[in-house]
Amino acid sequence: MILRGVNDIIAYLGRAVMAATSDDFLAPYIQLAQDGELTRALDSAFVSELDTQVEQNNLSPENQALLPYVKKVLAWFAYQHYLPFSIGNDGDNGLQEVGTESTSPVRIGVLDKRIRETERNAVESLEALLQYMESKPVTDYPTYHNSPTGKRTRTLFLSSATTMSEFLPVIERNHRLFINLRPYIVLAEQDYILPRLGQAQFDALKTTLLNGTTSDPQKLLLQKIGRALAHTAYWMALPNLQFVVLPSGNIRVLSDFDGIYNRKNAPSETITYLVEQEKTMSKKHLNALSTFLRKNAEDYPLYAASTAAGQEPTNRLPDNSKYSKVFRMK
Repeated sequence: MILRGVNDIIAYLGRAVMAATSDDFLAPYIQLAQDGELTRALDSAFVSELDTQVEQNNLSPENQALLPYVKKVLAWFAYQHYLPFSIGNDGDNGLQEVGTESTSPVRIGVLDKRIRETERNAVESLEALLQYMESKPVTDYPTYHNSPTGKRTRTLFLSSATTMSEFLPVIERNHRLFINLRPYIVLAEQDYILPRLGQAQFDALKTTLLNGTTSDPQKLLLQKIGRALAHTAYWMALPNLQFVVLPSGNIRVLSDFDGIYNRKNAPSETITYLVEQEKTMSKKHLNALSTFLRKNAEDYPLYAASTAAGQEPTNRLPDNSKYSKVFRMK
């Protein structure tokens, strides 16, 4: 494992874990974090490479610099997996809460707060790790950048929670929220961005993102795309973020319970209002994207040669100069 045990965890969690805790006790949760959250974020090939170098004590300079970021992510996610099982023992008499003459089991509200703060620290650490890797040249981490995970990340017009937060501050660089939104980002790219760019321009931008060769005009276009895409994907996802799929396969309205009170869902009228607000912002910035492309078509010849350039923009107010009469409604 990349994270060796209790001492490595204490380096990032401090007093949250006692030094007397057994390495074997935490090992399953460390492995769970490594095989789960870390592998989903960095791809199995790169995690395997890093794991092997750690085991052989033969880290490359680039991986040596990366290791503290990785260990911090593993420490917090391992602790998050461990916490629900930390207050009980499963013995001959079944599951029992841990307690002694001088101590008592932790209150559920305290445990809930600890779990929430642990999750927040974990996702913030993961976002910092991803931002560090994406800021480095492809040659520093070729196994990651050339993996299906790395390529899929780089070719998204909104590639991370940090990038999306630049256009939609409510995201607050939350990697977990971004993962939930990513399928809608992909759908919005296909349904709203592609028709405005044309297939050739769309594919060319994806290729330059993958190769890291975007020109200044392309960077300017990507800014326009990113802003329109952020609002569009968000309004598409917003109604569905209120639901959760249970292990049984049933779907229910999502609610939070911490043992003290229920945190109520936003009323349906509030969700409707937020969706309408985001739809309005989406239309505004999609129209701005179309206007930008029409005005700067000479900078984007692939767009200019496509059928998208000749299409009448959607959601556009009528051109009154086309009419010679005035119509009045009573």
